[in-house]
Amino acid sequence: MAHEWQTKISRVLPGKVIIRGYSHEDLIGGPSYAAGVFLTLKGVLPTPQEERMVEAMLQSLYDHGFVAASVLAARYCASGNPQLIPAVAAGLLTAGSNTINPKHSVDFILAAHAQMQKEQLSIEETASRVVTMALARKERIPGFGHPTHKHEDFRATKLWEIAATCGFIGERTRLYQAINAEFRRVTGREICINVDGALACIGIEMGLKPLHVTSIALLAVLPGI
Repeated sequence: MAHEWQTKISRVLPGKVIIRGYSHEDLIGGPSYAAGVFLTLKGVLPTPQEERMVEAMLQSLYDHGFVAASVLAARYCASGNPQLIPAVAAGLLTAGSNTINPKHSVDFILAAHAQMQKEQLSIEETASRVVTMALARKERIPGFGHPTHKHEDFRATKLWEIAATCGFIGERTRLYQAINAEFRRVTGREICINVDGALACIGIEMGLKPLHVTSIALLAVLPGI
């Protein structure tokens, strides 16, 4: 049965493995880990700008103190079953709409941008409509807010600095930032865009699929867990 399955990611041959057309042997000690992640997900080796950006994204979630649900879950699991693998798995299972997973922010940004194009609105007009609708429905805007970094999430700020130098700041990022600015103006609450929101923006600008961005976030959080 296994021989009937097909995947475009790799081919396993006697004494050799081909990953996206590249020899696995050559990839070991060759391109960076970030480049290997990009290759596995996208099917091509990254440009220097893409490689630097993915490297930064993989570095953005090192910090996982007890404020993180993933670390709490991992510690509780380890207290009952003191083994690394089950504890790490428990930590990863906390990824969802409230933490680690940027997919919800990606979906939100893409929907807002699609509305802007469909209705031929300006960025400011779209931001106003999106915030008004979210507040009317009492919906949480994904990627906004952090329990500790209330006014600014330094991780998001640093990612955007690197994204600017690599050419990954575009219209959808500016729209998301405008939505945050409008939310602050209307509510009077100083709620920042968090690292998940920044990862979502950058992933979109790089042409990554939503689950690609989630995959990178999950890899980034592993050292901390």
